Amino acid sequence: MGKAVRPIRRQIVTSFYKILFFSMGATILTWGMIFFVFMYYDNKLQPANYYENQIPAILEYVEQLQGKLLLKETKQELEEQIPLEGMDYQVLDKHGGLLYGSTSKSYIQNEKDLFDSLNQNLYMGHNIIRFYPVFSQNGDFLGAIGFRYKLTLAASNPQLGLIIILLGFVVFICPFMYFSLFSLLIGKKFSKQMEKPFHSLMEGVKKVQNHDLNFKLVEFKTVKELQQLVAAFEEMRVALKDSLERQWQIEEERKEMVAAIAHDLRTPLTIIHGHVEGLLDGGVRDKERLERYLQAIFTSTERAVQLMNQLNTVSIIDHPQFSIEYRSVNVEEFIKNKSNEYDILCTEKNIFFITSINIESSHFIVNMDPQRISQVLDNIIMNSIRHTPKNGTIEWKTTTNGDTVTFDITDNGPGFQNEITKRVFTKFHREDQSRTGTGAHFGLGLYIAYIIVKKHHGTISAQNHPEGGACIKVTIPNPRQ
Repeated sequence: MGKAVRPIRRQIVTSFYKILFFSMGATILTWGMIFFVFMYYDNKLQPANYYENQIPAILEYVEQLQGKLLLKETKQELEEQIPLEGMDYQVLDKHGGLLYGSTSKSYIQNEKDLFDSLNQNLYMGHNIIRFYPVFSQNGDFLGAIGFRYKLTLAASNPQLGLIIILLGFVVFICPFMYFSLFSLLIGKKFSKQMEKPFHSLMEGVKKVQNHDLNFKLVEFKTVKELQQLVAAFEEMRVALKDSLERQWQIEEERKEMVAAIAHDLRTPLTIIHGHVEGLLDGGVRDKERLERYLQAIFTSTERAVQLMNQLNTVSIIDHPQFSIEYRSVNVEEFIKNKSNEYDILCTEKNIFFITSINIESSHFIVNMDPQRISQVLDNIIMNSIRHTPKNGTIEWKTTTNGDTVTFDITDNGPGFQNEITKRVFTKFHREDQSRTGTGAHFGLGLYIAYIIVKKHHGTISAQNHPEGGACIKVTIPNPRQ
């Protein structure tokens, strides 16, 4: 199974929790490692109050010195007792004046400051300053000794101070560092999921701008909203491509129609023009010639009118607002009326016309548009009459099964020359390609029949009969009211 596509909001929330979880995990792991390092070196590290703990021993030594402490000659001896690598000291007289020490910085300004500061912690930055009184053997106040030190692990271990400070900095900064790192990694992964669909869309937009619609957007199963956006853009591209192709097809059909109309009208108009010219040249005085010319003019005019009627029908049924007007029709009565019309036309050409009806009841009712179905049958049967030879046969069979009505029309003419018989239903299709002569058809009849049957949600097909001739089958559904 593929990766589930989730909404962008859910992915953002999930990414945030991932960053938080991984950052906390990495931070705890780092702190644990540092803790174990300190535990491992615990016996080698001095505690943070190491120097503070040295003060009582130093003060015991100071009590032994008593007044000698105030003498500068005692400095070297005193400094042997004080760990100067992590602690500074000062010796003051009883007025607060500095006698000597490891630092010359003044913390006491006068005698009052001295008395106020004795045995009190003074703070300066991270440093602690504390002064202790010095008494003589008789208990007289002689002065004070002060110490400056820090209560930090780094200050208590000056040889490892830099490493301890660095580890302390890592302990403080690692949560922010890990949060930034995982934000970068997870954000980069999430951005890649967003970039690919957007890049694909931008490329698609550029191709559409260049009138190139022969492409397909790749489906990205990353973010639900982006997937929907890509799918919508792809649907738009397909719809736009179909629209342009239909527009191109309509334009081509329009050009073809204009050319066909011009071609089909040229013949009758040429005939009319020639015969009228002949009549103007004196043909009117010859009655036989006059009658023959007028008959030719009438036939050519009738052919032009027929073409205009078919073009008008095509214009109507091709319109998007064209609809079928359903009516309840008695099938048997409808077929008998049409059969009488076709029988008269076939008799004029010495063609046998046979009608057979196989219906459930003589009062079988079909919901259809009788005028349009009449057009369908007229175009099919007139086409059969045109191609059926003298003494030939045209047979019209009608069958029903309650849900559909089927018309099978066969003749024993030459049949269809083209092996792909569905082409006979295309506009202006003619198998003989000849457009000359008064008997030539326009290639619109079967196209009109096809559109009307399609509007009825039916089917129409053409094929050659095994015994010779053409066979056209029309099936019309019978919608229930």
